[in-house]
Amino acid sequence: MMNKYEKFKKMENKSYSDVTRFLKKTTHLTAREWIIARLCADFKNLSNRSEMTWIGQNLPELVPFVDEPYTRQEVSNAHAAFKHKVQRSGTTFFYAYYAGLISKEEMIQMIHGIVGDLEKLIETENGEVSDEHMTDVQMIVADALHRINESLDLG
Repeated sequence: MMNKYEKFKKMENKSYSDVTRFLKKTTHLTAREWIIARLCADFKNLSNRSEMTWIGQNLPELVPFVDEPYTRQEVSNAHAAFKHKVQRSGTTFFYAYYAGLISKEEMIQMIHGIVGDLEKLIETENGEVSDEHMTDVQMIVADALHRINESLDLG
């Protein structure tokens, strides 16, 4: 039998519901969506495609708080739900600023809070984020906000 997947080691003594409650404090994700997105990102084949059938079959061995395997379709549905929620969350985040519902200062304050939440989530996965990756992400967000500011100046 394979060892438990290290990314979820800190959740070893938690229930599925405990994990969802933990995630709901900072995200819109359920435990199902989180674990499937993480596994799909980490287990890809040579064609860079997620091994959905393998992930589903091995779920109980990979994740300490999952008791039953998933079908390929269940994995695919959870991954699609994850992507859909990311899109909706991004729209909500940028809309608030774009529509002038929050100020630039409020947006900057929120981003600092978001970074703190991100660090907690990555730490929960026993992960580390390189300085280069953190800088890349910050540059993408800064660029998006800059483009919003430009479009607001034109309006």
